[in-house]
Amino acid sequence: MRRWLAPVACLWVAACSQVDEPAAHALVDRFHTALNRSDWAAIDAMLTQDARRLRPGIGTARAFGNLITRHGRYLGGELAGLTDEDGRITLAWAAKYENGPVSELFVLRNEGGTLKIESFTDNPRP
Repeated sequence: MRRWLAPVACLWVAACSQVDEPAAHALVDRFHTALNRSDWAAIDAMLTQDARRLRPGIGTARAFGNLITRHGRYLGGELAGLTDEDGRITLAWAAKYENGPVSELFVLRNEGGTLKIESFTDNPRP
């Protein structure tokens, strides 16, 4: 009995820690589409309640407009890394903007059955 218990436990742990990569990727794609359209209401809907509370109204979403000011329009990107820890997905994104490459880091969390953006960081790459 012990022989099969360890492999079953490993499979169970692996199944429980599966990251929904397509959903995470889709959220990042929707974010960038809304960013290029300056659709702050759409971005606001993608944020967790905690992220929305940082500024009143859709102020948090509007703050993402600074990305366009700093980097220009979003042109494309690709997944650079993905981890899942403590119920949060950390997604590293290698983005291309008009003014050059940017490393983006999204922290995503499931809120009410929907994957949402909890935090975001951007850093221009040399």
